[in-house]
Amino acid sequence: MGAADVVPGVSGGTIALITHIYERLIKAIDKVSLSLVLQLSGKKRKEAWRSLDGTFLLALVLGIGTSILLVSGGISWLIHTYPIPVWAFFFGLILGSAFLLKATVTTWNLASISFLLIGSMIALGIGLIAPSGGSENLLYLFFCGMLVIIAMILPGISGAFILILLGVYETALEIVEQLKSLKLEGIIAFLVMASGGLIGLKVFARTLRWLFTIQKNNLLATMTGFLIGSLYKVWPWKVTTEFYINRSGEQVPISSIAVLPNISEVSSQFTIALGTFFLALIILVIVEKLSKKISHA
Repeated sequence: MGAADVVPGVSGGTIALITHIYERLIKAIDKVSLSLVLQLSGKKRKEAWRSLDGTFLLALVLGIGTSILLVSGGISWLIHTYPIPVWAFFFGLILGSAFLLKATVTTWNLASISFLLIGSMIALGIGLIAPSGGSENLLYLFFCGMLVIIAMILPGISGAFILILLGVYETALEIVEQLKSLKLEGIIAFLVMASGGLIGLKVFARTLRWLFTIQKNNLLATMTGFLIGSLYKVWPWKVTTEFYINRSGEQVPISSIAVLPNISEVSSQFTIALGTFFLALIILVIVEKLSKKISHA
């Protein structure tokens, strides 16, 4: 989930769905409360830990944090060095996930199809929005933290891309680097964004859990739509239409249009992209089977 969340266009929520932990994650987040957290230091800490699903949440948080700190640099390098094969891999991952999630929708009727279309249009619309200039104001970062954490747990809506839309993607990467160096400025900015994220996560998790209870079928249809709508953003072959200059003086694409691959050109890396696309599907099937075995064990 952490590795997916640092890639603009890919959502950690998609990974949670693939591995069949999504609903458990939402329920665990919703259960977190100040009283239960305080009980962890008292006599009822074992009961509180079980109520919080503490082992599950701790493992997840450690995994996400480790991945963001250690893997983000490698993923950024791969995207810049081998963009077409990498995006083809993510395209296969999301497309396959959409088919898997579609199968969990028990009834397809006018309502569920409508929610599927609405979800698709929302995700597609987010992908087509032009990024803003952003700000490093702490209040703005708090607001960004709230929005980004919501996007991170929604399948098909990329938290990293939301950061780009809000104009703070580079700021967030810089905060991570400052955090690694234990710089006070980075620690403060991280705590502010994390505080916004925790509030946004808690409020949104409660809403999602409520929807899972009363409108699970339509919610799953909407999430399938999110995945389908996000495919445009991760299409491997694009022509950049707009750039911005980052702090290093480099041109960074912010707006692009999807084009068909030129199979006749070696530079299109079509064969390699096709290989990574099918590799993603194979990995998805393996993860799906393993996660089902684990969840039923």
